[in-house]
Amino acid sequence: MPGYANTNNPIQRAKEKFRAGGLIYPDDVGQLSRSKHYVQFFVNQQQGARADLGIGAVEGATSIQNRNTTGGGVSIRRAPTQRALGSIALYMPNQLNVSHKINYGEAEIGAMVAGIQAGAISLSNMGQDGFVDSITNAAGNLYDAAASGAMANLAGLAETAGATGARAAVEIAQGKVTNNRTEMKFEGIDRRSFSFTFRLLPRSSDEASIIKDIITIFRMHALPEFDQADGLKRTMIAPSTFDIKYMTISSSGVHQEHPNLNRIATSVLEGVDVKYGGDRPQFFHDSQPVETELTLVFKELEIITKEKIHQGY
Repeated sequence: MPGYANTNNPIQRAKEKFRAGGLIYPDDVGQLSRSKHYVQFFVNQQQGARADLGIGAVEGATSIQNRNTTGGGVSIRRAPTQRALGSIALYMPNQLNVSHKINYGEAEIGAMVAGIQAGAISLSNMGQDGFVDSITNAAGNLYDAAASGAMANLAGLAETAGATGARAAVEIAQGKVTNNRTEMKFEGIDRRSFSFTFRLLPRSSDEASIIKDIITIFRMHALPEFDQADGLKRTMIAPSTFDIKYMTISSSGVHQEHPNLNRIATSVLEGVDVKYGGDRPQFFHDSQPVETELTLVFKELEIITKEKIHQGY
């Protein structure tokens, strides 16, 4: 395209256009009322990387991740990153999803623990006589449970020796089964993932070239690179991270973060999936594909808690 040097080198061309201020698809994103909502991607390059995309202010000893996670989520200081001057702006997909995966597990509570717990509750809620009665009943229950458990264990040994069905026979004869008492307990939460699929249908060969540059930037920054200081090529510099913003244009024409959509914390790009062509292969006169589908899968570096929800995440 005119205005950019080294157009014969597609990677260099993508770098130069990105460094010049950004890549946009379609070219009217953020300009017309029908395209006032869009997604903007900012690249945070690991310090020491050689992508040469025009780097903004160095974050120094405090990385962008640390800066963005005041109040929770950070346990280890990450390597410092630098914000690239350029960004990528793509149209807003038809659907945006946000989900939280909260993990619960079943913890088995043994008979002894249950008996002690029952006694402790009685101690706080009953008088001395009531507490003694409670302990007596708990002890009896423990004895019954122990006796039943001993029979079950013997039956288990018999099954191991070849007496198939011994445990079931004991349970049938007693008319009882051992209940492995379980309780639900909170175990943690998963980091959120965000997937974006863009169907890119260029209206010209020049717009197809922009799409190629966008894909090149995403692919490059999703991958690591070798540390040139390591002659053995065993040390790799981690891939870049991304800040993703849902953007809109206010009634006064100001570009701003969307006030009614969730924010996304600094993320890594876990997957880049590119599909060329639609129902049949079609190309422009310069062999640029007329249809490309780009799917990006991001995962946040930090976990989202109540505090972060209050901040719009």
